[in-house]
Amino acid sequence: MEKETNRQIVVVGSLNMDMVVQVDRRPGVGETVMGRRFFTSPGGKGANQAYAAARLGGSVSMVGRTGADVFGEQLIRHLKKAGVQTEGIAACEEASSGVAFITIDAQGENNIIVVPGANHRLTAEDIRLNADRIKSCGLLVVQLEIPMETVMEAVRLARHHRVPVLLDPAPACPLPDELLGMVHYLTPNESEMQQLTGKKVRDPETAFQAAEALLSRGVRVVLAKLGENGVAVLSRTERFHMPGFQVNAVDTTAAGDTFAGALAVALTEGKSLAEAVRFANAASAISVTRFGAQSSMPDRAETEAFLNEHAEGMNP
Repeated sequence: MEKETNRQIVVVGSLNMDMVVQVDRRPGVGETVMGRRFFTSPGGKGANQAYAAARLGGSVSMVGRTGADVFGEQLIRHLKKAGVQTEGIAACEEASSGVAFITIDAQGENNIIVVPGANHRLTAEDIRLNADRIKSCGLLVVQLEIPMETVMEAVRLARHHRVPVLLDPAPACPLPDELLGMVHYLTPNESEMQQLTGKKVRDPETAFQAAEALLSRGVRVVLAKLGENGVAVLSRTERFHMPGFQVNAVDTTAAGDTFAGALAVALTEGKSLAEAVRFANAASAISVTRFGAQSSMPDRAETEAFLNEHAEGMNP
């Protein structure tokens, strides 16, 4: 696998304020249950991934939209505190900042309702206004909480300037072959793999089978996230399963976003694919032991310490 040499990461994506409720169990239809705790936390898949990458030592710039409201101010302030360059984030007068309502049960599993707000006002024109930022970076990171035409514009621009693209295909939806054909790194979870391929993923072997279908549609590298079972990685030249780290999970809300941000950092630092996945697994494992989205994400020092504590079994 060719290593990236430009360490600049540009994240194009969503910013949300998360409203989080902890419950013993999630309610059924028409049912009311008592919550144990409520808190707000900056989130949104794009902002989460930018924040995670910056916390882990990445040089990160973000392109997105917030509302011209107090949530927008808080979201930008939080990213700046982590070191994210926020000049590419514009305030929108016509819509509120995005919000997400998250319910977390006693097992750490979650349900999420997202109100996109200003995220759906991020347009192809916004991408063109930030073209210099994107075409000169080492890796473009995108997700699917913004309009598809905006995603396509960003990815086409990156492809034209030979910038590798990391796509987290969430929330799950059908994707055109044109988009998949421009993606270098694809990071679906089990349900997203099934949405994209029609194949049920239960374990590494079925993940490899589904990944083959995605390679046939043009993706260069598929990194299938299997929760506590680790990651199945498939490209034209590599095939391996990287086991997950065993931890006591209390909140899985931003595990995938932490993985994406950490993976972006490791790739732009020139780590091998196996090294990058192990690094991303470690950061993700730490994040699920804490509550919140960005508030759960580790910094570089504690991720390196975690890796040192789990030094055995480093090779896939």
